[in-house]
Amino acid sequence: MVLGRVQLAFCVVLFQTVLYCDGQFERSNYEMSPLPFPTCRADNLECLRRSLRTFFFLMDSGKFGMKPIDPAIINSVALALPEQQMSILLRRVNVTGARWTKLTERRFNLKSGKSGVVFHSDLHVTGQISLEVAGKEGPHTAFITMDIHGAETNITYPWTIQRGIDNEDYIVIGPERIAVRNMRIPTYFLQPNVPEAYIIDETLQAKQSILDHFSNEITAALMHSIIDNFRLFSTKVPIKHYYKYYE
Repeated sequence: MVLGRVQLAFCVVLFQTVLYCDGQFERSNYEMSPLPFPTCRADNLECLRRSLRTFFFLMDSGKFGMKPIDPAIINSVALALPEQQMSILLRRVNVTGARWTKLTERRFNLKSGKSGVVFHSDLHVTGQISLEVAGKEGPHTAFITMDIHGAETNITYPWTIQRGIDNEDYIVIGPERIAVRNMRIPTYFLQPNVPEAYIIDETLQAKQSILDHFSNEITAALMHSIIDNFRLFSTKVPIKHYYKYYE
């Protein structure tokens, strides 16, 4: 009898501390308050756009443990060009504008049963840029301000619906694949007006693919953060509060 009580107590503690139990999600014993979302059908693009705007607001307020992404800080973005014997590094990158990302398309029944979304983003970037060239003194450093115009991000992902122990349905998002395409080459300027900045500027003007690479990497990093936040959100909030997935 005593052993039975000990086992029961352990089971209660286990349910309070683990995420899964017998393949089901563990949920807190409280009634989920209504979210400021319309409940959207998967093919109702206008409704989904309104929901996305609210979702970004919830992200930036840290709701449900999500991490704010506007502004976002990226430690570094590097590019090596062995043929030119040079490398370029962006450090302490500050990115703003992510909260105004627009949903342009929803895609269904893709390869392997995946779904997808297409986002459009305009981002403002600041940071320190360093250029190193083999056999020359360096690195050359400057402060860069860059605007990314019309970055189009295609995100595909597998997903399933899982029933929690609270008898509610939750979306489970699998690993995402992200492809970024720039509609325009990013614009930029360098500070201060010193010889080092002129050397970096000449390099960027001669090889504008460098700017394209940095834009892709920065945008992709932001999108991974957004998906990670939605992955967290969707395991805590039942589908019925934001998504109409059947009639």
